[in-house]
Amino acid sequence: MRSRGWVKFLMPDAVKVVVTLLLPAVVALLVTRRLESVLDFYWYLLTPMMPYYDGTKITRIFNKYVLLWVPFYLAACTFAYLVRRRK
Repeated sequence: MRSRGWVKFLMPDAVKVVVTLLLPAVVALLVTRRLESVLDFYWYLLTPMMPYYDGTKITRIFNKYVLLWVPFYLAACTFAYLVRRRK
């Protein structure tokens, strides 16, 4: 792909946004096999700073799960690209 191709590949549209928002639910169900864990997983994805208790005090640490939105969005971009290519 040329540079314009990458821009078009990464540009958001309705299909990519919907797939990106649904993909964490599918991953949570596949990993835990429990419907109750889906909302917990979304909480991890949407909370950039988490409280951490080390036995003496509560500190706030960076939540690395927020970074999972990047591969979820790239997977949605790939899915949308493959659907468009098939048509």
